[in-house]
Amino acid sequence: MLTALALSLVLQQAAGSAVVWATPAPEPEPVEAVEVVAETTLPDWAVADPFGWERSQCNPMIRGETPLETCQARVRSELFAALGDRLPAGLRPPGEPVPCLATPGEDGGYAVQCGAPERQAAAVVTPRIQDCRSRPTRHGGSVSFTTDCRTDDQRSEGLSFRLFGKD
Repeated sequence: MLTALALSLVLQQAAGSAVVWATPAPEPEPVEAVEVVAETTLPDWAVADPFGWERSQCNPMIRGETPLETCQARVRSELFAALGDRLPAGLRPPGEPVPCLATPGEDGGYAVQCGAPERQAAAVVTPRIQDCRSRPTRHGGSVSFTTDCRTDDQRSEGLSFRLFGKD
C-alpha cells in the first residue's frame, strides 16, 4: 500500500504541473536571408553547370575563328564574375590563386603543395608475352591435355642437338 502511495505521488509530480518562475523572453523575429546576386547575362543553366557552359561557348562551331585560349579566358572570367568563390577550381581564371592542398607522397606523408598540381606520368608496364602450348599427357588408360606456359625470356628445356658445333 505504501508503494502505491509513493508511486502515485511521483506520477502526480511528473504530470506537468511545473512552476514557472519567470516569464519567457519574446522570440526574435526571423530574419530572411538575402542573397546578393550580381547582375549577369548568363542563363540559369550556365550557373548550375559551369563546365557545360564553357564547353558550349568554346565549341569550334560557336567560337569560329577565335582561339580556344581566348574563348576560355572570356568564359571563365564571366563565370567567375557570376559565381565568385563557388566557381570550381578547374575553371578559375589563370590569375586567381590556387589553394594549397596536402597531397600524399611516396614516403607515406602528406606534403603541402600550393599552386597548380603537377601531373606525373604513369609508370610504363610492358606485359610479358607468354608462349602457351598444350600437350597430351597419359594418365593410366586415358589421355588429358595440360597447358604449359613460359615467358619469352625463359629458354626452352626441350630437345636440342648440335650441327657442326652450333646449336
